[in-house]
Amino acid sequence: MLNIQRLGLSINGQTLLDDVSFTVEPGETLCIVGESGSGKTSLLKSIQGLMPAYFEGISFQGDRQAEIRQKGQWRGPIGMPGSRWVMQDPIAALNPKIPLGQSISESLYRRSMPKMDVDAAVRQALLDVELNPDVATRLPSEVSMGQAQRACLARALIANPSLILFDEPLSALDAVVQKQIAATMKRIQLKYEIMYLIVTHDLGFASAYADQVMVLKNGKVEANQTAADFFHDPASPYCRDLVLAARALGSLSGPAIPSSYERGADV
Repeated sequence: MLNIQRLGLSINGQTLLDDVSFTVEPGETLCIVGESGSGKTSLLKSIQGLMPAYFEGISFQGDRQAEIRQKGQWRGPIGMPGSRWVMQDPIAALNPKIPLGQSISESLYRRSMPKMDVDAAVRQALLDVELNPDVATRLPSEVSMGQAQRACLARALIANPSLILFDEPLSALDAVVQKQIAATMKRIQLKYEIMYLIVTHDLGFASAYADQVMVLKNGKVEANQTAADFFHDPASPYCRDLVLAARALGSLSGPAIPSSYERGADV
């Protein structure tokens, strides 16, 4: 389980995140949505220790880490090596000069594993993400965008993580490949009971794959609901209008709900 209580982030006097709290259970997906600049990626960076967050309490897989502070700030990544990050642009995330297999195995280098075991782990990770193990010898420029993103997922998976953070993992892909990789992500999660935190603008994806939806607005939690509740009865006018906009654009189906303008005084 990952439980974060009242996480905040300020840079040069500007508050980027304020009082962010949530809980994710093993095998669950929390989708983080909101407009650009709302703090979604900053939250992932804070969790990975790339930005100096402060907090009231954090527990990860039952090991409380709230005591690990320096001047009120926590700088280490949660449960490292128990968390991994899959970025938006797979080509930019991979070293263009080394084969995919070498990129995938990077997190194993400190374990002093025999080469035979490393090769076997790379092969299994590639099979898990539904790639032919032969791609291990190819450079990023020699594979498609979808294959590159699967390789990034394999790189995260090879470390046996409890938590994977995704920052718009499907946005650089075409619709067919998006659906295929989303299905692969779900199969992997079910197989290994991994927790997912997924930043996305795609409410259709969130409706199909999220257990919980957390909406950030100006660095604060606007809503944190189960996915069923969020899409049936959004917690605020802002969230309601996000859902309505997604339905109007055709990215989300479902029964009509009144907009904030139609509901009037009750919002």
